[in-house]
Formats: sequence, C-alpha cells, structure tokens
Amino acid sequence: MIFNFYKYHTRGDMKKKDYSTMSSEIVKSIGGKDNVSFFTHCVTRLRFNLKDKGLVDSNEIEKIPGVIGCQWVGDQLQIIVGQEVGDVYETICKLEGFKKEDTIKENIDPALKEKKKFSFKYLFNTVIIGTISECVFPIFPIFVGAGIIKMLATILGPNLLNLFSAESDVLTLLNFVGDAGFYYFPVFVAWTAAKRFNTSIPIALFLSTVLVHPTLVGLVTEGTKFTVFGIPMTLVNYSNQLLPSILMVWVLSYVYKYIDKICPKPLKIAVVPLCTVLIMLPITLCLLGPIGSYCGILIAAFAKWLVSTVGPLAVGLIGGLWYVLVGLGMDKALVPIILSQFATYGYDNLFWLSAIVATYALIGVAIAYAIRSKKEERAMNTSNAITLILGGVSEPTIFGCIFRFKKAMAWLFIGGFIGGIIASILNVKAYTIGTGNFLFFTVCAGGDGSSLVPAIIACVIAFSVSFILGLVFGFTEKSGKQVKENKDTLSV
Repeated sequence: MIFNFYKYHTRGDMKKKDYSTMSSEIVKSIGGKDNVSFFTHCVTRLRFNLKDKGLVDSNEIEKIPGVIGCQWVGDQLQIIVGQEVGDVYETICKLEGFKKEDTIKENIDPALKEKKKFSFKYLFNTVIIGTISECVFPIFPIFVGAGIIKMLATILGPNLLNLFSAESDVLTLLNFVGDAGFYYFPVFVAWTAAKRFNTSIPIALFLSTVLVHPTLVGLVTEGTKFTVFGIPMTLVNYSNQLLPSILMVWVLSYVYKYIDKICPKPLKIAVVPLCTVLIMLPITLCLLGPIGSYCGILIAAFAKWLVSTVGPLAVGLIGGLWYVLVGLGMDKALVPIILSQFATYGYDNLFWLSAIVATYALIGVAIAYAIRSKKEERAMNTSNAITLILGGVSEPTIFGCIFRFKKAMAWLFIGGFIGGIIASILNVKAYTIGTGNFLFFTVCAGGDGSSLVPAIIACVIAFSVSFILGLVFGFTEKSGKQVKENKDTLSV
C-alpha cells in the first residue's frame, strides 16, 4: 500500500502517463511483435521469450527513454523499466494485441526449444535455474507474509517485548498461521510446478497433500516402518521442502500425459486420475521424495560446512557481491540452498544473511548517489532510492547506479563485505524470508531473539560504510559509451 501510494504521488499529478511511444520503440527493438513467443512482467522488468535472439538490438533498447537497462537471463530477454512496469506492460499488450496470460507456458515456440543445443550452461541456466525460478518466485509472497507473521510473534512474545505470554491466543494464532506458510511449502510448489511442466494442477496438488498428510508425518515422527504396495518407504518429513515436489510434478507430467493418451475417451474422467495417482505414489514416496530430500540436506550441509570452514569471510564475500548476482540473475541459483537451510536448521547464516547486510549497503549507496546527483538526475535517483527503501525494489538502483559506475560497485562491495564479516562474527542468523527494504533486519528476530541486536549493528555498519564512501568520494562520471562498456562486462 505504501509503495502504491508513493508510486502515484511522485508523478507530479494524478494523470496516467502515456507510454505509447516507449512501448512501440521497445517492440521495434526486439524484432517486432512476430518475434515474441511469450510476454510477461515482474515487479520491475518486462520479460520476453523471443523466437530469434539475433533480431534484438540491445543498444537501441537501452537508449529508449524510461528504460533502465536490459539483459538476457537464460533464453529470456528482461528489460528493466522500474516501478512503472505494469503500466508499460498494459500499454504494450493493448497496442500490439498481446494476451495478458502470463501463465500459458505452451505459447513458447516448441520449434525453438528443439533447436537449442545441449550444454552445461543451458542445463544450469535454463533447465535448473529457470525451473526453480518459475516454481518458487510466484509463491514468494506467501513466504514473505508468513515470515513477517512469524517475526511479529517473536518480537511480541516473551523473548523480546514480552507483550504476550507464550500461551496467549494471539501468539498461538500468529505462530500457527506463520508456520502454515512454510509447512505446506510442497503444496504451493506443486501448483507452480504443474504450470511450469504443463500438467494437471489438481492431481499435482492432490499428490503434494499426501506428502504433508498427518498420517505420513506421524509415521515419520514415530519411525514406523511402512511400505507402498510392498515397496519399503524411506521415512522423510516433507514439510518445508522444495525439491521433492518439483521432481514429483516433473515425472507426473510424463505419466499423466501417457495415461491420458492411451485411455479411451469415455473412461478418462475416472481412469486417468486414478491410474496416475496409483503409479505416482510408489515413485514419489519410495524414490523421488527421498532423492529430493537428500539433495536438500546435502545442499544445506554444504552451506554449513562453508560457514564453519571459511567463516566470516564467506558471508563477507557474498554480502559484497550479492547485488551483482541479483543484477545478473544468478541469485536464483542460491534459492535451493537458502530454502534447504531453513528446512534443515530453521535458519540461514550464509546466503540470506549476506543478502540482508548487502541490502543495507545498497541503500547506503542509493542515498549517497541521490545526494551527489546532478540537478537534472536528482529526482529520478531519489525516486529509485525511495523505491528501494520502502518497496525493496533494487533493480533501478542496480542498473541505474551500481552497473554504471565502478566506484558505486566498489562502495557496495566494501559495505556488504564489512557488514557480512561483522554479522558472521556476531553469529547472526536469519530465521525467515522477508522483504528487501529498510525493515529487512527484522527477519533475524526469530529463535530466542539473540540475533536481532547484532543484526542491527551489522546492518548499520554496512549502511554507514557504503553511504560515507559514496558521499565523500562520489561516483565516477562516464560517457554513454563508457557506461555501456562497463555494463557489457556484467551482462549474461
């Protein structure tokens, strides 16, 4: 609500801007309407899947007034517009006749997929990272909401403010509502994965509820041996887990398609769901589920080993480089590790902790840059800083400042590095997901509450270092050509 209020009250008037010229130039620069196979948007970016990448003119795109930058993430062209991306998206759809149907995956040109040569880069960026991104990020608001509720429970409870006792109805309500957002993680993931793999959403949801059914959880808790149609089942608690659902729905997409193909049409409504579920149960509970769970455990163990071996240096380095990874779209590769940390240990003291201190370093750079900006750019840079501080939207600052100036990147790295080292030395832990705005530190309020004050200290230091460096030493001014060369070194 705050973000929307700001969005409309910083335009100077209440009239909606005309994005027709900007929209037409964007479509022209990507090869025209006929070159687009799929079109959607996120918080700050227009996202295009294109038939022929060779028709894209990146130089022209970045010259368009209102465009902050552009980059390729896998096979997707992302054009960074900022807070007005929704209006631009609506205008493009209206002018060009695009359907506002961002969930239809089959619109992506299958012929284009067939031409794609297999490579490690393709496997990692498109198959693994692309899949995780599409399965996790649509449901991120659930984790943000649940995380904030759990945070409130900790702050208001006996460990911190002590406004409510542990037995109070208010605290009980906040705790079980917050837990629900993470406990039913496999169900939420099954929904997005079913859309990603273009299979039956109802059956995917049905199978995912089996993973968190109280009877199965009870068997696991009690350590009771169990078989699925005579096949021994590995006892695994699937609540809070990501990978088992993704693997399950991936295999489901093939099983469902095959059964639907061979089943006589009059019998489809009963036979297809029944046979699909019966086939998927042993595959899921005896094979895919345990594999996904063990992968998550191994990932979490690796993160824990990294912290114990490298110590504060790891958090410092990641904290310094976090928003470079975000700008390159590489942060998505870390999502399974972060979620595995939360699922296995109940907290994260590596990647998500690094992201927290990095956010305050970025805020410091954004404010310093706005203060030192030329008069004609000050309004826009101030707008970008406020968007970051209130809404947690980082892309305008990343592409409008960090990727433009080497000094900006240096101040960000130093602030994030020092803040990360201090956070690690003080044994700060992040207990939940949160929004990357000025309240990001509150996700450290979980557990016994001992991480909150050290987190504040680390975040204040990260902010102060980057802000003072930016304010005192400034940002190197570059020509358009020099700026473009700098950005190219960071593009994928």
